[in-house]
Amino acid sequence: MDSSIAATALAELRRQFDAEAEHPDWDAISRAAGVSRRQVERAFRAAHGTSPARYWAELKAREAERLLHAGADVLSAAARSGHSGPGRLHDAMIGRRGMTPGQIRARGAGVSIRYGLFESTLCTVLIAATDRGLCALRLCGMHSPEWCLNELKSEWPGAEFAEDACAVQHYADELAAFLERRSDRFLPDIDVEGTPFQREVWAELRKLPPGETATYSEIAHRIGRPRAARAVGAACARNGIAIAIPCHRAVGKDGALTGYRWGMELKRKLLEAEGE
Repeated sequence: MDSSIAATALAELRRQFDAEAEHPDWDAISRAAGVSRRQVERAFRAAHGTSPARYWAELKAREAERLLHAGADVLSAAARSGHSGPGRLHDAMIGRRGMTPGQIRARGAGVSIRYGLFESTLCTVLIAATDRGLCALRLCGMHSPEWCLNELKSEWPGAEFAEDACAVQHYADELAAFLERRSDRFLPDIDVEGTPFQREVWAELRKLPPGETATYSEIAHRIGRPRAARAVGAACARNGIAIAIPCHRAVGKDGALTGYRWGMELKRKLLEAEGE
């Protein structure tokens, strides 16, 4: 029953968003779901790991980000995404993306990213970093190195990319030492973008020591969102820095191995190696 309430509420939220409503019409949402606002919020939080209000704010932020990426100016993006003005949009982007609207519009303009391809005991890995830290570690098992590089460039189209293996060699050396069990940790400085919820999940994952796993539900409890197990799984799927953010240590109920962005075989190998 809860899932159907949440689905109806989400459909109504999207309808209102498409109609460019500035605030949710709770009476309309409750009528559509056939229950009280409190019941809607309870069911929605259970299904999506967040409240309808936060989901609404995230919808607006995503639309603003899409408009900024498409070249819209900040004032237009604010108005068209349902924000009351550029100031509100600025606060939303800083809070959710860690960047100003102007920086998002530029999508990495002025950022220098150096990268290199390295062979590991797992597969070929693509390692990339900014001046602030590791920004990508892609396991090129299911996809070719070229595919992985093009995917990374699509995420930072305004950045300046330079193939410079020497600049990221120390990350490769630390990774090799960890995979070959000459080191018991791989926790380099990272430069990662994500929503506040995603960053909470990723930070919690980095606390898990090698050889230890946690279920999505356990991670949700640890970050104070006990009903957000599904959202934890989604945050893991969005992680672009393999191993340094060890989403392979997140498992399903009863320890069952579930999805992994770079393939289940690599997840199994990583867990087996760490278990040993």
